[in-house]
Amino acid sequence: MKKSLIAAAILASSAFATMANAADGTINFTGTISSTTCKIASGSEALTVDLGTVSTSSFGAAGSVASPSKLAIVVTECPAAVNASISFSGAGDANNSSLLALTKGTGNDAEATGVAIGFFEADGNTPIALNSASADKDLVATVDNTFDFVAKYVATASTVTAGKGNAAAEFTVRYN
Repeated sequence: MKKSLIAAAILASSAFATMANAADGTINFTGTISSTTCKIASGSEALTVDLGTVSTSSFGAAGSVASPSKLAIVVTECPAAVNASISFSGAGDANNSSLLALTKGTGNDAEATGVAIGFFEADGNTPIALNSASADKDLVATVDNTFDFVAKYVATASTVTAGKGNAAAEFTVRYN
């Protein structure tokens, strides 16, 4: 019986050893740690973009847009021979997480519903989803480099109700 227990223990432990040593793939990480990055120009550190007052009737259906407004982010003193993109982050809308949710409010400060804010490339047509990178831009070390974008209200439901249309987002410069 003692020999049976030893044999069973050896057999059981060899099964675990095989599973522990199984390898199905490899992950390689690459990247660069840089001591020099661009500086955000003083006028771009805290932007306010006025999307104006828009009638609820301006939105015909989910996906319709209104009140496009331009915004520019300027970076200076960039390292030579580098390109970068911008990503926007913030609370995603419950109906469309690629759009920026409006800030919640109460009473007279209650937010509009069925609408969010979308970011677009400078052409005003190419969307930039939250937490995704914009198109790359080649940066020049000796000049101010401007990233141009458009922000718009975007209907996220078939019905938009009146209310505040405020939101807050952060942006990050991504070096490529």
